[in-house]
Amino acid sequence: MDRFLKFISGYVLLEVRGEQCERFLNLCRSRGISIRKLMCLKPGLITCEMSVQDFFGLRPIRTKTGVHIRVISKHGLPFFFLRSRKRKAFFAGLLLCFCIMAVLSGKIWNIHIEGNLRNTTPEILEFLSEQGIVHGIAKGKINCSDLAAAVRRQYPEITWVSARIEGTRLILTIQEEEIPQESTEDDEAPCSLISDVDGTIVKIITRRGIPQVMQGDTCKKGDILVLGRLEILNDSQEAVRYEYVRADADIYVEHEISYYKEFPLSYEKEISEGETVNDHYFRIGSWYLATGGKRKSGWRRTTSETQLKLTENLFLPVWFGKISSQKAQKVTALYTKEEAKARAVQQLHQYEENLIEKGLQISANNVKIDVDYDSCTARGTLTVIEKTGKESPVEIQEQPEERTAENG
Repeated sequence: MDRFLKFISGYVLLEVRGEQCERFLNLCRSRGISIRKLMCLKPGLITCEMSVQDFFGLRPIRTKTGVHIRVISKHGLPFFFLRSRKRKAFFAGLLLCFCIMAVLSGKIWNIHIEGNLRNTTPEILEFLSEQGIVHGIAKGKINCSDLAAAVRRQYPEITWVSARIEGTRLILTIQEEEIPQESTEDDEAPCSLISDVDGTIVKIITRRGIPQVMQGDTCKKGDILVLGRLEILNDSQEAVRYEYVRADADIYVEHEISYYKEFPLSYEKEISEGETVNDHYFRIGSWYLATGGKRKSGWRRTTSETQLKLTENLFLPVWFGKISSQKAQKVTALYTKEEAKARAVQQLHQYEENLIEKGLQISANNVKIDVDYDSCTARGTLTVIEKTGKESPVEIQEQPEERTAENG
């Protein structure tokens, strides 16, 4: 901060020569003149630094001590303007820059939406565009309360919206309601749970219904695992009536799934040739200015772009970008045996990750990888534990006849 203030007010580097240099320093101290970076080069010769204001107060002290004062160099903003007083174009450009900044800072250049899950950002941006809220709109034309109300009316599932302006950013914070699924008559209809795979039951937890299998039993696809019909028994353990429920249980079945994957050993790859050529471009809105010539086909390009901002929230409609190009040539190559096996293992791991994402547990891996002269083949089985229990309408039976005791 001191360095900045010193630059604004300006300062000079002085050379003081004479027999009374010590008295000169004492008088400066007594009159409150601040001296910085004092150096004694030899007896009767010192250099120091002081502000412009203090420099103009040295005449009485110089007269009393008889020293000679020479200005070595001048620094700071006042001297810069003094040296640049004939550069009218520079000051005109500086003034124009400030005017442009003032105009641009009064507009919105970044619309940020957060908290939306069900409604995508492009969809909300399209709605805002229909309402006239676009990049480049003046801040004064935006009523944050009306905008939040319009978003809530358009999207009933949005329960709360906050619209605020920070710098040149319009920030919409959205909270969506979790709408529970409405229960229907079909959801409460009686049903049983049947198996949709062949395998062995490894775990069953029944909450509603009558289990038809136990842990360790084998089942076939279509077998009833939990029955949705309850028998109401009398004291003689005879069925007097049936009640039907919606079966509910967690059932896990262990079974095998086949795996087969084959790919050729030959493939095409790009070989880079020469050094990387970097081209830069400058974009304001849709206006585009780039360096370098147009690249022909056969070049691999990577583009990175950065939007200019003055502060965290003051974004400008100005982008700087870099295009890295390198000449590349496609050639045919062959996987080595180790590379082919590594790729096959990677594909198998990706397949296993997909199964895990679907809720399956992998208990055993019986896949073998073979590499011949032109292809690599991975085949075998994976033993998995999968949750099963497909809903199926329960068979409605006639109610048993009531048994009454005859009076003799």
